Amino acid sequence: MSECSEKSCERGSCEETSKKCCACGTACGGDPAACAMAIWRGSFFQAMKELQVETLKPKLQKIMGAKMDKAADAAVESMMGMWQSMLTKAKSQQDFQERLCALWSEGK
Repeated sequence: MSECSEKSCERGSCEETSKKCCACGTACGGDPAACAMAIWRGSFFQAMKELQVETLKPKLQKIMGAKMDKAADAAVESMMGMWQSMLTKAKSQQDFQERLCALWSEGK
């Protein structure tokens, strides 16, 4: 049995229906019509969810806007501190690695 790869799905030769097709993410068996229907179905529900989110945003902004702005400021301030600490740690690890490499390449 062949692997279900992007090229094999394009040729319609996915042999095992239990394998997920790379194009649509379902077990379409390589049937282009079934694959297209699955993609359209997924897109429909994704668009529906996005519309719901877009509809809720202005309503929530009206009710919670000021608090959300303060919460966002607190999140950015805290996360920037965490980010700086991660950069410092990464630099320390890099320095340590370079020192070890220099030691090991010195010989005896």
